[in-house]
Amino acid sequence: MNSQKVVVANTRDDSLTFIDLLGAETEIMDLKESILYSGNRNMQNIYLGPYELEGDSRGNLYCTNVFDNSILKIDLKEKKVKDILAVGKNPTCIKCFENSLFIVNSDSNSVSVIDTVAFTLAENIQVGGKPVDIEIDEKSKKIYIASYYGQSIEIIDLISHDKTSIKIKNNPVKMILKDSLLFVLTHINNGVTDISNLSIIDLTRNMEINIGNFKGIFNDMMIIRGREIVFVTNMDNGYLYRMDIESRDLSSKTYLSGMPNKLGWDGEDMLFITNTSNNVLTLFDIKQNRIVDNIKVGKEPNGIFVLK
Repeated sequence: MNSQKVVVANTRDDSLTFIDLLGAETEIMDLKESILYSGNRNMQNIYLGPYELEGDSRGNLYCTNVFDNSILKIDLKEKKVKDILAVGKNPTCIKCFENSLFIVNSDSNSVSVIDTVAFTLAENIQVGGKPVDIEIDEKSKKIYIASYYGQSIEIIDLISHDKTSIKIKNNPVKMILKDSLLFVLTHINNGVTDISNLSIIDLTRNMEINIGNFKGIFNDMMIIRGREIVFVTNMDNGYLYRMDIESRDLSSKTYLSGMPNKLGWDGEDMLFITNTSNNVLTLFDIKQNRIVDNIKVGKEPNGIFVLK
């Protein structure tokens, strides 16, 4: 196992769970208690709703709060909240690039850009209806934003600030950028059955290539070892699906039970999956294709941050 520590955001009880996989130990961090202890009184709501996690190169962990519409800056070594900053409504996805954080605010149709050094709001960018995910091309310095209601991928050039968009057929929920290809997971809303779709956008030609439809609500995906995508279903049937990109076949499925949600990966053989109904972090061995352990965490676990 490449990583020995994992952090999980527990949305319903305003906490983080720190898991030491080597020592088989867990530690709960009460976020509201840490905020009050720091003397900070900038909470906008009585509940935080920690949802997604991201780190920087200076030992800081950042946590979006979907109920409080804010972001926390946390000292990973001390496990203490250093600061809190208000952003847009329902901040879901967060990505760090150079000295900036890019935060998708799903209910205010915007992206907040945060200066990580000063921890201040540098810019607020308006985007399409219900942005849900963001990917960053570090070479070309462009960001890609999935607009659920807009059925589009919006592209912002961080150098020129030019905006373009690519229309797609369905409602995007998750993206993965790999070289000049953008893998897009979407939901097909036909009002009858729950169907998900995977497509690939060739960014050099702005062309969408359909891979296939899948029955059920898929809400996260991850590329493993270059040629395989792992899906996780949510409310539908509790399975973990694996798909080979080249053959376009579902190679296997494993029943996890409950409501499997967010994905994390240690870069080797271990996949981490939060389960929002069972309140556990599932450890899944990719090579052996089996569940290794279910570790109890807080209520309604969502985002995962793997310490490397």
